[in-house]
Amino acid sequence: MTTHSRAPRALTVAIAASLLVASPLLLSGCSLLPGHHGGGISIPGVGSFGSGKLPSDWPKDVPVTSGDVLTGASIGNANSKDGQGWNATIKVSGADAYGQIKTQLTGAGFTVGDEPDSGDAQGGTGTFSSSKYDVLVVVTKADDKTGWVANYTVTTATSSNG
Repeated sequence: MTTHSRAPRALTVAIAASLLVASPLLLSGCSLLPGHHGGGISIPGVGSFGSGKLPSDWPKDVPVTSGDVLTGASIGNANSKDGQGWNATIKVSGADAYGQIKTQLTGAGFTVGDEPDSGDAQGGTGTFSSSKYDVLVVVTKADDKTGWVANYTVTTATSSNG
């Protein structure tokens, strides 16, 4: 005789109910959540992802180049033992944007770390650090439609992760 446990069925029902509730939010870009108008999602204490603007908790000490923000994301929070992280992709005019970004970051007190590609007609890649943040910048041509972009990945500095 085969006996079936109700636990798996209860789990299945819980997952199905969660998907039923979450699906409209995901499909609408979370426009049903207070404070969101279809541009992203924010999960308190976990992070956020969206388009059109930098995350609201983007570090003020990390300057970014001017241009349209294509995507912005954050993960973690100030209480996380693993630190916090942010990412942004910004539309730029061309490969020369890397030099401008480098000048902007060093002017804000960041030191240049590794620079596997210090900037040329193909873009540039480099790391920058301060006592609070580590920044990886990549400037490259995304595709013919999007054009040139600068991608910033920012983390709390290794020394401040404790």
